[in-house]
Amino acid sequence: MKLSVSIVTFQEVDYIRQTLESVLQQQTNFPFEVVVGDDASTDGTREVLQDIRAQWPDKVRLLLPEQNYGDYGLSNFMATVDACRGDYIAFLDGDDFWTSSDKLQRQVDFLDAHPECTICGHRIDHVSDSGDRELSRRPAPGSRVYAIEELLLDNFIHKISTVARRSAIATLPDWYRTTRIASADWVFNVLVGRGGRVGFVDESMAVHRLRQGNLSQQYGMPRMLADRLAAFNELRQYFPEHGKTLRQAQRRVRCKLRIARLGSQPYAFARWLYGLNNRP
Repeated sequence: MKLSVSIVTFQEVDYIRQTLESVLQQQTNFPFEVVVGDDASTDGTREVLQDIRAQWPDKVRLLLPEQNYGDYGLSNFMATVDACRGDYIAFLDGDDFWTSSDKLQRQVDFLDAHPECTICGHRIDHVSDSGDRELSRRPAPGSRVYAIEELLLDNFIHKISTVARRSAIATLPDWYRTTRIASADWVFNVLVGRGGRVGFVDESMAVHRLRQGNLSQQYGMPRMLADRLAAFNELRQYFPEHGKTLRQAQRRVRCKLRIARLGSQPYAFARWLYGLNNRP
């Protein structure tokens, strides 16, 4: 199997059909599978998933635990990853969707052509409940291949844009499966990316919904940033040659955390003024 798509869902009945349709409409010259893990939704999400699986029995596999894992989706995420059989794994959340029908083909072609890269992402559009749209701004336009130092400094690869080599994901340390770090997506990216370089397609090919009650809002920005700061203690052992970069990254996060503790409005203003972007 060339590629697997890992999708995690919870209480997303209003969005999951569009999410899956954006995956099943992908045009590729290779076979791919879709593995969906639903974290015990009770709002009708499962019924939609079962209906789609009935239409695509050879393409879609469902993981339907009887009880919610209770850890904000990390165990559900890892269960889908473990079930994936592809050489590459792409990631999507149940309320987001892809906007380019050749997204998977382009990223697989990129990784095939760049064996030095373990992970590849692209720009996305952040769309609020009110319809406001903002293009992800990092990294600056230009290079297509980045050193891991760039990812340590800025998490410019969003989860829903990521395609990674399964062989690199297999090197995740055991502690990641039980981490309570709120910035787990960033930690995942740098751990998977540490064995090589980072690819990037400079085009938006996905939409991330900025919904009320999403994970960032549940944790709160100060908690997200404080957890990222704490994560450096775990990561330092994996990047002994990048001490200077880690210290620089810590200084950036400390600055953001000080501003975030002043409130959401000062943090939003600082993002606009200094280009801190629309993600922590």
